[in-house]
Amino acid sequence: MEQSNRLYYLCLPSTLLRLLSWLVVLLIVLGAIVFGKLNAQRIDFSNDANDAVQHVKAQILTNEVALVGFSSLLRIVGPNNLQETRSFTRHMREVYPHLYMFEATIGVSPGQKNQHEKAMRDLGYADYRVYRSAGNGIPLATSVNVIHGVPMHLPIVFIDPPLDSLTGLMGYDITSDANIRNTLLASWETGKPVASVPFSLREGGQAYALIQVLQVPNADRVVEPQPLLAQNLTPTDFSQAGLTAVLMIKTDPMLQQVGAMMPAANVQLLFGEARTLAAQSLIPKLVAVPIIPLRSFVLERNLNHWGQPFTLSISQSAGLYSQDIQLLVLICVFMCFAYALYYRSLLTKYRLKLQRDAGLTKLSRQHDNLELTVAHRTQELQRKNAENTQLAHQLIRVQEDQNHHFAKQLHDEFGQTLTAIKINAHILETTLQIQQVPSYARDITSQADALYGTMRDMIQSLRPEALDTFGLKVGVEQCIRALHLEEHAIQLTLNIDDSVDKVAELYSIASYRIVQELINNTVKHAKPTQLFVSLKVSHQQMSISVEDNGLGFDPLTKPWGFGLSGVDERARSLGGTMDMTTAIDEGVRVLVRIPLVPLIPI
Repeated sequence: MEQSNRLYYLCLPSTLLRLLSWLVVLLIVLGAIVFGKLNAQRIDFSNDANDAVQHVKAQILTNEVALVGFSSLLRIVGPNNLQETRSFTRHMREVYPHLYMFEATIGVSPGQKNQHEKAMRDLGYADYRVYRSAGNGIPLATSVNVIHGVPMHLPIVFIDPPLDSLTGLMGYDITSDANIRNTLLASWETGKPVASVPFSLREGGQAYALIQVLQVPNADRVVEPQPLLAQNLTPTDFSQAGLTAVLMIKTDPMLQQVGAMMPAANVQLLFGEARTLAAQSLIPKLVAVPIIPLRSFVLERNLNHWGQPFTLSISQSAGLYSQDIQLLVLICVFMCFAYALYYRSLLTKYRLKLQRDAGLTKLSRQHDNLELTVAHRTQELQRKNAENTQLAHQLIRVQEDQNHHFAKQLHDEFGQTLTAIKINAHILETTLQIQQVPSYARDITSQADALYGTMRDMIQSLRPEALDTFGLKVGVEQCIRALHLEEHAIQLTLNIDDSVDKVAELYSIASYRIVQELINNTVKHAKPTQLFVSLKVSHQQMSISVEDNGLGFDPLTKPWGFGLSGVDERARSLGGTMDMTTAIDEGVRVLVRIPLVPLIPI
């Protein structure tokens, strides 16, 4: 009934409307929180991305400053003092790790190649030679490159850092590399720094060359380069030989700080209009990626500055992280709990309304049934009153019958016996024959014994002597023996606990009379062949069981007799109960339970 009320209330239109409104409010709250989280992430992304752009822009500006400083030193120090620039380049590399290598080249005509090599070896480069190579030691088919109609070598004459692994680059003609040569030509044509297309390094990673031609050789007026050790060579003469500053820059370190600034972002450094990948992309760290991605933020910024045509592309997923999901779950749980309390209050009101309506209906029914109940109880009381009256009459009749029986016994037994004793005593008193005295004395003795036996039977019926002398167990046994069950062909099974002798006198007498009445009823009416009698005391309760296999009866059609009614009344007067089980031809089993309540002395 309770479950059906809940389902009925849940299906009411008003309940469904409240539930729908609550769901809308819940979605609005969750949507507002998600929107706020995404907006906060967008603002953080915008700030972090701008910081990342400024960082990369600062790196590019650093490249410009380094190349300008390196170029200025090359113009100033002259051909014999290129090593003086090393302190500058070393300092720049230590401060800016992405500055990979500083190189300087000069233009050398094919006719001056040997002289140039000798001059460089005299400067301390014992293995110096001008060579052209396609990489991995593979020589080019052409021994000299023609630039703007001028046959020319552009060998490296300065390199920093001075590592053993880089010593072999001294004398390398940079026009051998098509990427470097095209970058060099672009710088010659514009007179501005130009960045090469990024390339892979042997040790890993990517880099690009930023080239600044300090003096473009003129095809119409070729100045033959002088030996580097010539004392009369001026810096102008040196620069006129095609002096070029080359700065090798690693691209990956330029993004390292960006990765630390934006661990959840995908960062790419793109080169030129072809958007060639200039550095290894920074992928988001798993711990920084949202568990539930909802949208993506993208920022691209063109950083084309001083010949370095880069584009920085930053993308980042935005969504819900673990703490956001926990917050949403907590809010859902809280709102569900709040709605559950609200729903429970509504359900309680609905139940109270139903209970009030049901109470009114029930009250009306009870009012209708009350008269029927009163009438039924009146009939029941009348019946009980009639039974009690009949029982009282029966008790009076039994008492009168018993008094009549006792009076008859006193008159018949006591009167005749006392008259005989009196006659014999008178005869004994008046007799003159001594030999007749013993005979009359024996008659008197016999008559006195008979009178004593009659008196003992009367006393036994009024109050069993064995009950006071030996206790309930012996008293019940003598009561059953006095009925001479063997004469009625009844087999007795008797089970009496010794503990019954310890009960109070009130319970002892009641138990004795109950057993006496039940056995008398069985012998008179049941015609059994077996009789089972049991008396036990357990858990402060006297249990009396009398069972036979006699005729039995139908309790629905045949009411109890006065014997069973008397047993029931006696048991109920002591707070006990009587249960009877019977059926036609299945015997009768009567079980009486009497609680042994401690008696309060009067």
